[in-house]
Amino acid sequence: MLLEHYLNGDDSAIALKHNDKSLTYLALKEAVTHLATWIINNNVSSIAIAFDNSFAWVVADLACQEAQVCCVPIPLFFSETQQRHVIEESQCECLLSSGTLTLFPAAKKETLSDSLNITGYTLTPFATSVNMPKDTNKITFTSGSTGTPKGVCLSSESQWQVAKSIDSAFQQDEVNHLCILPLSTLLENIAGIYAPLLHGGTVQLASASARGFEGSRLVNPQALLKLIDSVQPTSIILVPELLMVLLEACSKGWLPPTSLSFIAVGGAHVSPFLLTEARARGLPVYEGYGLSEAVSVSTLNTPNCNVPGSAGKALGHNTLYIDKGEVVVAGNHFLGYLNQPESFYPPEVRTGDLGVINDGVLTLSGRKKNIMVNSAGRNVSPEWIESLLMGSGLLRQALVFCEARPHCVALIVPLSPQISTDRIRKAVELINQQLPDYAQIENFDVVAPFTPENGLLTQTGKVKRDDVITHYSCTLGALYSPPHIISHTGNSASQKINIGE
Repeated sequence: MLLEHYLNGDDSAIALKHNDKSLTYLALKEAVTHLATWIINNNVSSIAIAFDNSFAWVVADLACQEAQVCCVPIPLFFSETQQRHVIEESQCECLLSSGTLTLFPAAKKETLSDSLNITGYTLTPFATSVNMPKDTNKITFTSGSTGTPKGVCLSSESQWQVAKSIDSAFQQDEVNHLCILPLSTLLENIAGIYAPLLHGGTVQLASASARGFEGSRLVNPQALLKLIDSVQPTSIILVPELLMVLLEACSKGWLPPTSLSFIAVGGAHVSPFLLTEARARGLPVYEGYGLSEAVSVSTLNTPNCNVPGSAGKALGHNTLYIDKGEVVVAGNHFLGYLNQPESFYPPEVRTGDLGVINDGVLTLSGRKKNIMVNSAGRNVSPEWIESLLMGSGLLRQALVFCEARPHCVALIVPLSPQISTDRIRKAVELINQQLPDYAQIENFDVVAPFTPENGLLTQTGKVKRDDVITHYSCTLGALYSPPHIISHTGNSASQKINIGE
């Protein structure tokens, strides 16, 4: 069923490329059929897949759908403890991977494909049972900004429905997509693999090191730029932090390839200033919005309707509306959370995001749970102020705080060490002139970057707000001690400059 309906390239056309190797659509179909047959013959119902971005990852993912079994992608940047948790939580019977397995050293192994380097490991049955909704084909574990990640259960049909909408929105004749994010990221999985294959295009794959990554961190921007130059893609998907890397490269003379016609940016909000700057530098950026529970992408700016600062219009596979300020998604969405039967088959998804819809265009204003109430009883949306801070073009990250306090303070991460505290102070002074008095920033501290490694950032680039506030509780407390460094009139007050932890 999968091969008939969703892989639309001519048999001789190139479906996947990796370094100097390629797989035609015919070869891809044969590889998927071969692995799906093994899955069916071995009566496996739940499979974990753990590969770098490669032919093996795509073949394993599609084979699970062809065999109509549950697929659980394992991010390689997870710790062994996290990987084990995901596998045990989802009760996987088998793990498909490459190389030597250290996670379950006693597991029986079988080579399934020498050419694709796929090895199957039979896992010891778990003592407890698993509870998932009917028709679950994939379980993706959220990297939410608070709380323990949940297993989001998705059907095969819902994923391909989103892929169809994305393919229509991209409006490209030729598709040559370069996967920069790990394929275990749902956004790259659906928009980076399914949508191009549905179109009949080519998916370009590269290892983490070739993409300049070590774990979840970009450690070699030059490798990433070299890869983009070499592949000459028509489209890529970025999180905001990677967009800032490309922008910085442009400021130093790097020229984006002329082949690049669509850059989707998601995972976290991007300031309108950065979007405008990106387009001026030749980066065709389009911001979108979605969450795992809504099967990744719900809205997207497109060449036909691009409103910088907004999340764009609904793509058509689901319906969005606003209820008491909250964005609600109905239609195409998840089946429920793994092992939480009370969550199964929801009629709609309450996103927890605040926003408005005008002429069909969604504009977000922050998270409902992040609204802070200052000591004067005023509601303050920190994302609103953070958006203005990020729009200065000087910052990599910012977090605003004012809960039960008389005014706002901020933790600030400069875009580079060369940006002085004085430049930031002057930018904050200008931003304060755009804000009502209760939302103005009266003090800030320069701190170290929030990263997945220090537990203060999700893998998709969202700041773990509660964790940051806890981590920097002493710093935030000190920011409410006089003297303040910011003047509401634009004139310098006595300065207190703290270099962060």
